[in-house]
Amino acid sequence: MRIQFSLSCQKGTVIPINYQSEISNWVFTVLSKAGSELSQHIQQLGFDVGTRTFRLFTFSPLAIYPYEMDQARQEFKLLGQQVKLTVSLYLDPAYEYQVIQLFRYTPLELGVFEGGPAQFNVKHWQVQPKALLKDTMQFRALSPISITGVEEGKNVHQFLLPDSDAYDISFFNHAVRRFKAAMQYRSLMALGLLDPSFPMQYRLLGQAKSRLIHLKPNMDGLAQLRGFLYEFEVSMPKPLMEFCYYAGFGEYPYLGFGCVDLKTP
Repeated sequence: MRIQFSLSCQKGTVIPINYQSEISNWVFTVLSKAGSELSQHIQQLGFDVGTRTFRLFTFSPLAIYPYEMDQARQEFKLLGQQVKLTVSLYLDPAYEYQVIQLFRYTPLELGVFEGGPAQFNVKHWQVQPKALLKDTMQFRALSPISITGVEEGKNVHQFLLPDSDAYDISFFNHAVRRFKAAMQYRSLMALGLLDPSFPMQYRLLGQAKSRLIHLKPNMDGLAQLRGFLYEFEVSMPKPLMEFCYYAGFGEYPYLGFGCVDLKTP
């Protein structure tokens, strides 16, 4: 499911440029309040909302116009009273209403207003129609896509450039690994979700822009994460395509990475 929220705020609210951690924590907090039906569904998938093991979500950057930016303080001052945010979750659409209600009654705490903590409240929402995905699609990254690989002779994971020779291999390795983890490490082939003979392909469209995001303390112990904004064409089995579209491409989508939209002509 994919939902665009309009959140109200006070004019003059100041938020950090790197706000991804706060939104990630908000989504976790929202899901932790799930009722018995939604909690049981997530448990049946093999996850627990209370311990934050369900990470099959991503989100877009905030649409905050108009604003003023203080580069020295690394802050945005919001000059309007509304921001927009798209949240994408790999969950059965049958639970859309329950998820929306959870977001409605859980304010997002982000930034400061007049010296105190600022709150953003959901005022409107729009459920996006199910994407018509095929086995070859073109996307544009709304939030940076982060892919790492290990160089020969080194033990340290390196952030890969989207035009590097090894990028496609790591791109698909991470996608399949995350999909298999989401299926509780059962055989994707036996489940009919992945044909090993499918010719998966990745193609960069245009030029990529690098983004370095500084993070607050998180479960993976990451202080910062580099990703890239770019457009691309990808061929993969439809179940894997759907998983990546809703749960995010690349690594650490739950921290605000890998959210994509369909590329328009």
